[in-house]
Amino acid sequence: MVGGAREGIRKSAGGTRRVCAVGLLLVLLSGVLFALVPLAERDNRAYAAAPDCPVGARSDTCRAAVVATVADKKTDFGGKTHKYFLTLRYTDRPEGAEHRVRMADSGEQVYDSVRRGDRVTGIYWNDELRAIRFGSLTQETYRSPVHDGRLPGAFAVAALASGLGLLSYWWWLRYRPTPEGATQPWEPIAGLVAGLVLALGGSTMVLMGPDDGGGGTSLKLVAWATAPILLLSVLYSWWPVRRGASKVAGVAPPGGSA
Repeated sequence: MVGGAREGIRKSAGGTRRVCAVGLLLVLLSGVLFALVPLAERDNRAYAAAPDCPVGARSDTCRAAVVATVADKKTDFGGKTHKYFLTLRYTDRPEGAEHRVRMADSGEQVYDSVRRGDRVTGIYWNDELRAIRFGSLTQETYRSPVHDGRLPGAFAVAALASGLGLLSYWWWLRYRPTPEGATQPWEPIAGLVAGLVLALGGSTMVLMGPDDGGGGTSLKLVAWATAPILLLSVLYSWWPVRRGASKVAGVAPPGGSA
């Protein structure tokens, strides 16, 4: 199927140009998305650099510590995903308000350690509960990918990998055309497969990565995973072509036979 699609694109008048244009567009789009990652992380950097507020003070320019009591803890199981929730009761408020907060999925030290009735300290910044302290332990609260650089980072990885895969495919169509009737080479297929796997796997790694205030950790994991993915893509693309060529050679009649 891939070979037939490749032959159709090669025979099309503007097929190679369209492949190149789409690939370049995706690469340029990835550059714009990568540039958005630091902007999306600006809020997290400001939080990390903010000083602690004086005791009893609340301000948007510092991190306020509010004492609370653990009223309940619960783990929600949804398939392979576990969600950790703590319900906090603020004893310093007359109404005794309760706040149910989801904890970060990475590093459940506080969640595993606390019990009902334990006193913890909630760290607020800009009226948002960002972390919970229990003794010497600190655990961040959960933040959606739309609140940091993971969302633009995931789309950037997908666009870059897809664009480079298409450009490698175009390069082989343009500069290494296959002679009529010759066996389809594995190299252009390997570029497409690698781009697809990196786009799907890399974007998922970034999107589902640790919500620790930055997509840098996930992007580094994607970078480390690139070489193994390229190697597996080459083997995945080379082996069927090699096997098919061996079968054809095995059934071909001997030279000079009637």
